Amino acid sequence: MAAIMQVLGWKADGLRCPDHEIDFRKSGDDPHRVSLIQMPNGTGKTTTLTLLRAALSGVAADGSWDGRQMMKLRKNADQGYGIFEVRLMLGAERVTIIMTFDFEVSRVRYKTTRGEGQHEGFDPPFDFRRFLTESFVESFVFDGELAERLLKEEHLHAEEIVENLFQVSALKTLETKVAEHWVKLTRDASATEEVGLTRRQNRLEKLRRHLTTLETAKAELENGRNETLSRLKQQQDTYTQEINKENTRAAALEAFKNEASGLQARVREDSLEILDMMRSPNALSPVFARKLQDLKTGLDRVKLPESAAREFFHELADERECVCGRPIDEHVRGVIRSRAEKYLGSDDVTLLNTMKTAIHNSVGDSYSAAEEALRGKFQDLGEVIDDERTARNEIDHLQMAAEHADPAVREASDEIKRLEARLLEIERKLDRFSSKERGDNSPDIEVINKLIREAEQDVAEITHTIELKNKRDVLTAIIRKAYASARHGILSEVRDAANQRIKELMPYNDIRIKRIERCLVLEGKEGGSVGENLSVAYAFLASLFNRSDHQLPFIVDSPANPIDLANRARVGPLVPQLTQQFIAFTISSEREQFVPKLKQACDGEVQFITLFRKVDEKLNQKARFIPTHTESEDGIIVHGEPFFNEFQVESEAAA
Repeated sequence: MAAIMQVLGWKADGLRCPDHEIDFRKSGDDPHRVSLIQMPNGTGKTTTLTLLRAALSGVAADGSWDGRQMMKLRKNADQGYGIFEVRLMLGAERVTIIMTFDFEVSRVRYKTTRGEGQHEGFDPPFDFRRFLTESFVESFVFDGELAERLLKEEHLHAEEIVENLFQVSALKTLETKVAEHWVKLTRDASATEEVGLTRRQNRLEKLRRHLTTLETAKAELENGRNETLSRLKQQQDTYTQEINKENTRAAALEAFKNEASGLQARVREDSLEILDMMRSPNALSPVFARKLQDLKTGLDRVKLPESAAREFFHELADERECVCGRPIDEHVRGVIRSRAEKYLGSDDVTLLNTMKTAIHNSVGDSYSAAEEALRGKFQDLGEVIDDERTARNEIDHLQMAAEHADPAVREASDEIKRLEARLLEIERKLDRFSSKERGDNSPDIEVINKLIREAEQDVAEITHTIELKNKRDVLTAIIRKAYASARHGILSEVRDAANQRIKELMPYNDIRIKRIERCLVLEGKEGGSVGENLSVAYAFLASLFNRSDHQLPFIVDSPANPIDLANRARVGPLVPQLTQQFIAFTISSEREQFVPKLKQACDGEVQFITLFRKVDEKLNQKARFIPTHTESEDGIIVHGEPFFNEFQVESEAAA
């Protein structure tokens, strides 16, 4: 069933943002398609986004927020309590999630109002819980850093967003349920030898726990390796930038690097050619050449191979007459067949002829020619290796001189060495997971998986569940194949659709998504400018949500601020395609080229809201003349486009 989520409004009181209440409804429970909330910097956009994410994900319900996080949300030192509530329409059901803050004891309590009444804790409807998780909420409640997170492995997992939205991950859940069901059946089954069954089950459980430990440790090491590789590349780039600041040195370095690279390629080619030459024994020593020639001479002397092969005599024995014209009776037939064994078969004849030809072509007229050619090749290879070593020594000399002359270069070099040592240590530890070491305590994941399969077979045998286990294996294989196929198909379709949107957004920028993994992997680069990255994120999300039956709101901080004016005009019309409800926190500098195009694409259906602190009395008085304004102790909200477009503070950062 399609999940449709809409934000009807929210309310904040006693928190770092001004006390306020916002209603996004235009009639009944139908919200505006686009709502723009203009808030100067320092008004509490970050606080409001944090509160929205927490309210929609229940992330603070388990007491995970410490005192420091709580203090970031506190209005002032005298404020003991605060409240934030968000009103939602989830499908056909109205739901209100309330967060109550007790700053004295650093505690957050959740309450959920839906259905028959109010419930303690974070308790959204079941059909929406997979969307209301910390990682998934980040995909539709985000700030300008979303693009950065989508392009970095250590942050948001792009493929997880796709899998959760299209419920591909349900296949992995199904696989787990199938495995759990089989475990339950084997655990509850009776056996003739109960002690033997218990022992086998205990061993199986121990192996599974050991496998989980190994997989967790390996995943942590792989994450550490990826992080180290990323940092190493950054340091290498820094090192290159610093060392290239001196033009003469940079030119010399580039020249020697090109020379070393070319020589390295020659070493590889010459080495492969030498290996090919060494396959001929006569190239290793004239002794082999002489012995091979002696073998050929010997074959020629005894007239091998014969002109007639064994098959000729077997065929002759089946004839009625000999080639000489005499009749062949049974006695003669038997003699021909027995004497045919003295002759070589056709395969042997072919082999001997091939050997003689190969010896002639390889040895030729000189026993030492091949060896001399090989020795010459070795000499040439040695000279190329010496030249490469000289070029690399020059590179090392220039780099050492740069490190001595520039502390920044030396610092980058030291960090590179430290990261390389760390990477080597991680790789050494990862090698343990494929060590082929045997035994139940082996660190080799493949070995443990094999032992688990064998242990499952043992349990199946003693519990008479072999047939059931085979069915489980078939079903598991089908589920895994379906998961891989669905995942690949959906990720490819979303990638292609996103690239088409990127082309429309930035027709003159050579930036495309190569594949979707833990992050968005761009074609030939790690990332573009801030504006390009944000445009890529919009294109990805628009393609993602437009291919799904589910409708989720987008709540965005500064949707166009990092984007240049030319691309703003293209991003504006894209917004209505992203979602059925778009809520954006903006500042006055974003209005140009973005808001007019957005309004035009929405046929004018835009809700304009301006929220600011009561720090400028002249601005306060101006707002109070607007009939649509509402006022709290420390903030004012004004509805309407005219005030929105005219609003400007002298220093937004100071407001």
